[in-house]
Amino acid sequence: MSQSDIQQINLRWLAERCSSLLDLSAAVTPMQLEAMQQEIGQRRTGGTDADPRDVVDRMFALLQVRASAWTDQPSLQALPMIGLLPGIGCRIVYGRTEEGRWLLEGEGGSHEVAIIPEGSAFVPLHHREMEYGKHWPPFMRVIRETFGSKKQVFVKAGIASILGNLFAVIISFYSLQIYDRVIPTQGVSTLIVLTVGVIMIMGIDLSVKLARAMIMEEYIKEVDHEVSHRIFRRLLGVRMDQFPPTLGSLASQIRGYDSIRSFVSTATMYMLIDVPFGLVFMLVIMSIAGPAVALVSLAFFALSLTVGMVFRGRIEEHTRNSASTSNRKLGLLVDTVDGAESIKASGASWQMLGLWDRLNRQIVEDDAKTRHYSEVSTYLSSFMQQLSYVLLVATGAWIASTTTTLTTGGIVACTILSGRVLSPIGMLPGIIVQWGYARIAYQNLEKFFALETDNHEIGRPLIPDRLRGSFKVSGLRYTYPGQNRAVAVDRLEITAGEKVGILGVVGSGKSTLLKLLAGLYKPQEGQILLDGLDLHHISRHHLSTRLAYQQQHVRLFAGTLRDNLLLGLSGIDDRRIMEASEQTGLNQLIASHPRGLDLTIAEGGAGVSGGQKQLIAITRMILAQPEIWMLDEPTASMDDGLEQRVVAALGRAIQPGQTLVLVTHKPGLLKLVDRLVILAPGGVAMDGPRDEVLRRLQGGVSESTKATAQGGAAS
Repeated sequence: MSQSDIQQINLRWLAERCSSLLDLSAAVTPMQLEAMQQEIGQRRTGGTDADPRDVVDRMFALLQVRASAWTDQPSLQALPMIGLLPGIGCRIVYGRTEEGRWLLEGEGGSHEVAIIPEGSAFVPLHHREMEYGKHWPPFMRVIRETFGSKKQVFVKAGIASILGNLFAVIISFYSLQIYDRVIPTQGVSTLIVLTVGVIMIMGIDLSVKLARAMIMEEYIKEVDHEVSHRIFRRLLGVRMDQFPPTLGSLASQIRGYDSIRSFVSTATMYMLIDVPFGLVFMLVIMSIAGPAVALVSLAFFALSLTVGMVFRGRIEEHTRNSASTSNRKLGLLVDTVDGAESIKASGASWQMLGLWDRLNRQIVEDDAKTRHYSEVSTYLSSFMQQLSYVLLVATGAWIASTTTTLTTGGIVACTILSGRVLSPIGMLPGIIVQWGYARIAYQNLEKFFALETDNHEIGRPLIPDRLRGSFKVSGLRYTYPGQNRAVAVDRLEITAGEKVGILGVVGSGKSTLLKLLAGLYKPQEGQILLDGLDLHHISRHHLSTRLAYQQQHVRLFAGTLRDNLLLGLSGIDDRRIMEASEQTGLNQLIASHPRGLDLTIAEGGAGVSGGQKQLIAITRMILAQPEIWMLDEPTASMDDGLEQRVVAALGRAIQPGQTLVLVTHKPGLLKLVDRLVILAPGGVAMDGPRDEVLRRLQGGVSESTKATAQGGAAS
């Protein structure tokens, strides 16, 4: 393998495809990929070639993919495989044709090769189960894998914490020596030596604490990048019918990971280092002053712990209520911003304001109660520390006055150590509050990770070399939550290359059927076959590159016009963009704006009309050159002149062998189809050639069927 082969490896694309193919829970973060790319560049600058196989093996390790031996030829039994082919680059080998040609997938799409170039290398792509396996809930696996891979960070931070606690013991012994050895003997030289030594130890302690802070800061950055990457990747993989109706609440739930990370990093040091060392300090007190003095610290340690646990339930309850209400409040905020125009037009501002105030009032009350119980617990813990100090000094003074077993220096050392015994208990209220938020966030994220994804439970999605567009629907049933049945189709077949229009009354399920045929929804009953394959067994990524779907209400994304036209596409230059724009008429928008293709588009497409949004979406579809076209009211917001131009552009772009499924109520678009399906709430009411169905509608069908078809004009 040469350096040029390495440069052809797009690590980001390869990592995402490997994760998608095997439905991996692990993910390579952009930071890790960037570090690998930088290392490759540094080796090249130094004159040393990095072996591309080592690069792929390292990526496998990050993805938790089992490393296997490299071979010089692909094997059908080992597919899918990663291939490094001289002159071609890095490819995924996913199949072989009947003629013996190997099917390869690269960043730019799929292609075939008849002969494997000499010097090629191949490695199987197999998932390696983690040692804690699949019996863990999905998001718990993410937490264990992420934090488990950072064990060395906890070890380093733990060592720093242990050293800090040991230095505290040394400082207490310094006080003991000063009071018992230096002052009675007036040993100035000893005082100087001890003081210099302790100052040096304090400097080391400061350095250790700063090092621990730097270690934890780096750890938090890495964990945040990795987990947020995996959560967002999971979000992108959730099947559309699984999305909850309140997207604002979903966004708030996903954002709750911050509280989990904060709790894990804090509680780990607390439980593994601080609390155990409290007991160690107690043993040191016992060795210095005897069991009576140590018993004072032990009694208040247990009493303070009891006080903290008494308030735990109340703090958790109000924390949980506050988190739940905060999710609803964010959901209301998102809905209000998204629907501000409707709220103003309907005069519903007072209703939204009233709901906002109620939610805000509830959050404030819950937060106030959480803060109250937390503060009371903290004040009681502080009182316990002060009382412990007083009683420890009193007990030590009584022992020193009545016996010779305890000195003044011993009492001072014990008072210093007693504060370190009870300080972990003083942290307990804050830990409980963090635990409450982290627990709610974890439960919400587990619910989110329980949502079904594209290719759900399909270990190895299918990647056919091409999609002809032959659909076969049988026993199809789909119902939205809390509603009557939306789609009921007992039987429907669409042959490859057919152009089908779907009409029907409002609520007959036209748009839902289109989403089902596009694989965005999964039938609750029945089956959809595409080219003889179960639609949901086909790789979602592969399907998206070959099946284009335009929804009725087009949504654009913040960025430029060029960004939205190239969404999900690569390798397309401005010349091709302008050619497609001239066909659809989008070139008029480009020419009329001083920034042209760099026209800024706000979130959701604000500032662009509904017709222009649809025009942008259709232009993008023409650039994508799909094999299957799915259009839902593609010209609903366009005037007649623009619609005619778009219909002509679609007529030229959709090839004779490509399949088209079109939902429309506009007669002008029917010239694109050669077959009409009339959909009713009970199923398919009429199906046949376009002209024949239109004649039947005009010439004497039953009034109910005619009303069904004509209702498509209002849907």
